[in-house]
Amino acid sequence: MNVFRPVWSAGFLHLVSLTPIYVDLLDAYGRFLRVCGRSPKTVTAYCAVVARFLPVQADGDADDPVRRYLRARGQTLSANSVNLEISALRSWFAWRNMVDPAGWQPSGWPRKRRVPERMVRALDDHEMGVLLAAPDLSTFVGLRDHLIMATLYQCGLRASELVALTLGDVLLDGLLHVHGKGNKYRLVPFGGQWHGLLRTYLQKRAAQKPGKRSALFLTAQGRPLRDGRSVWVIVNRYARRSLGLGCGFSRLEAHTRGRPWQGHYPHLLRASFATELMKSGLDIFAIAQMLGHESAETTTRYLGLDMEHLRVAAAHHPRARRASE
Repeated sequence: MNVFRPVWSAGFLHLVSLTPIYVDLLDAYGRFLRVCGRSPKTVTAYCAVVARFLPVQADGDADDPVRRYLRARGQTLSANSVNLEISALRSWFAWRNMVDPAGWQPSGWPRKRRVPERMVRALDDHEMGVLLAAPDLSTFVGLRDHLIMATLYQCGLRASELVALTLGDVLLDGLLHVHGKGNKYRLVPFGGQWHGLLRTYLQKRAAQKPGKRSALFLTAQGRPLRDGRSVWVIVNRYARRSLGLGCGFSRLEAHTRGRPWQGHYPHLLRASFATELMKSGLDIFAIAQMLGHESAETTTRYLGLDMEHLRVAAAHHPRARRASE
């Protein structure tokens, strides 16, 4: 008797029919990923890929089931999504080889697709000032939203990292204890102005009667924010109100069939944080450490396009100088 396993795909819940032996294997594989330190999101994504692949492998076709599965998925998925599926299946078969060395293994793996580079946009300090001035600081929600955006901009956190902050993560020596991707921790400094905002926020937070809840950022009802999507909604609301559709939402909306592009605005503030530090002359390896990147090469993808910086650089061209003279 088959067992129906719920699988999230493209934002929708699907039921995948699996035999009991496959369900047990999938559960064991998930435990293996967690022991290896994979994040809960990675475990969920990898297990979802394997759950979709197993019925294809069970068909018994003579063709290589891995390539057949990836060809079918590649017709509807983006390059990033196809690369995720390849990584998940490679991890699955590596684990299967440890559990059952005599089992079937793919003869080869297709190359990952080349992901087109996206132009990163960053807000300058004036635009950030307009954005930070949008919330009503006389209310708890307005003060909370202002502090959320200030934290994203001044500390360069991811939305998920911000939601996970607790009261104990604010250290007295001016550092934030951040739980990042891959179950890794890092320390990020914050300025005195941010600390002053925090003290005011904590006074109003106590009036929300949070009880024993330790989450730093709460809703108006005294409950923790649900996830990073909640941060997206908050920042998106103020960005559209204060900066207008010119901040990029309308162009993105046209390519997502009306669905919001999750994580864009929190990452916009994160990119603005990195770009402003680079313009101030900070070493890129220090920026990488504060962003939680293992490689400085990853950090370069977060440096926004600064047109004024490019104009100054272009002015050094001999033809440009001759024309100005």
